[in-house]
Amino acid sequence: MAPGSPPSLSGSPAAGGWAAEVHMIPDPAASRRPPPQNRPRVLVLAAACHPEKPSDFAAGWGWVRQIARFAEVVALCGAWDREGVERYLATRGDLSGVRFVFVEEGPLERLLRRRRPLFELNYLAHHLWQRRAFRVAARLFREHPFDLVHHVTRNGFREPGFLWRLPAPFVWGPVGGTQNYPWRFLGLAGLRGGMKEAVRSVLNRLQLHLSPRVRRAARRAAVLLAANSQVQRDVARVCGRVPLLLLDTGVEEVAREILPRPAPPPLRLLWSGVFKPHKALPLLLHALQGLAPHLWELVILGSGPEERRWRELARSLGLAGNCRWLGWLPREEAAGWYDWAHLLVFTSLRDTSGNVVLEALSRGMPVLCLDHQGAGDMVTPECGVKIPVTTPGKVIAGLRGALAHLSDNPHRLRSLSRGALARAREFLWNRQGEALAASYEEVLRRQGKGGKEEGPET
Repeated sequence: MAPGSPPSLSGSPAAGGWAAEVHMIPDPAASRRPPPQNRPRVLVLAAACHPEKPSDFAAGWGWVRQIARFAEVVALCGAWDREGVERYLATRGDLSGVRFVFVEEGPLERLLRRRRPLFELNYLAHHLWQRRAFRVAARLFREHPFDLVHHVTRNGFREPGFLWRLPAPFVWGPVGGTQNYPWRFLGLAGLRGGMKEAVRSVLNRLQLHLSPRVRRAARRAAVLLAANSQVQRDVARVCGRVPLLLLDTGVEEVAREILPRPAPPPLRLLWSGVFKPHKALPLLLHALQGLAPHLWELVILGSGPEERRWRELARSLGLAGNCRWLGWLPREEAAGWYDWAHLLVFTSLRDTSGNVVLEALSRGMPVLCLDHQGAGDMVTPECGVKIPVTTPGKVIAGLRGALAHLSDNPHRLRSLSRGALARAREFLWNRQGEALAASYEEVLRRQGKGGKEEGPET
């Protein structure tokens, strides 16, 4: 059966409220599959889940696909991803074992997203959507109970959702978002950016320590996953339990061999990301100011609100002739620049992980990054260079020294390239899925031995 417009739920229980906010795509392959037998039924909350978008959308899609390898999945997603998911199913075939349920935003959530001068309004919009999603989840559970429920994206700790209230083992994570912008670097963000990062850091700390819902979700979780070691430490300190460490994303494939690249100089550098203060491109620009122009060239992918300020900084530092600003490119075109570059420079001062880091490693490109948060976990001495996060001046000097060293040592670059491919294989989606499956199996094994979940909390 070719996918088409999903049926409304007007014939379902409580249709008056439910049908207005939910759209479903059935799993047409279900009738062709053998009985699930030992495959558990899992309700997956993936507020971001899209086969064509980057970042947490790609992560949500990857996790849903992986969970469907070993479970029957109902994926509860945001209606904003419906068109992309339906297009994928129509052109590439059904995603076996998955039924998608799309939860609409209400009028207030849409208004908050359109008019959000402060990020707190976006957070409020997401919180309201999570309440809608929980009402749908509870109805689905009453119709046909699930063996597990899993909140997989979006997974900043500040919004744990409400699935933990359902009477089934609750999996939360990989959780991120506890990391903050380093205080010593606020001047680098500009006045507006610095104020926003400072406010965010204060609110982050308060919510981590004071939110009863965060503590309840962490306590209720049969499996608690942290996306990086910083989050793992933060949650362990505040919630009294140590989460398992599991990166929040993965990579679909890894190059078989290193692509031939001409030896430097010039050292070909790639920077990719949204132009927001926490991505901290100025750290790299200041580092390059101290290097001779013939030693390097830089391609910059992305765009965002800081573009004018960062372009002006590059001009004022005398770097404009060596920088190419290409904006956002289609995935296939961007991949060509990953193959062109010798080195990805990832300067982020606040990130749970970094999909661009995995993309670079998977193509045999070493990474120069800051030694903290997710990038600090992902990059090893065998596949990149990490700069300690101390002061802006010391970080800039460290970046400059690393760039000069690599420009003069092509053999070191080739060694790091081999290490990049090896490291990327550790994060293949199939391996990520197997790690998650092991956690699921342990929970279900405990349940099979007579463990009984407590009833839903209110």
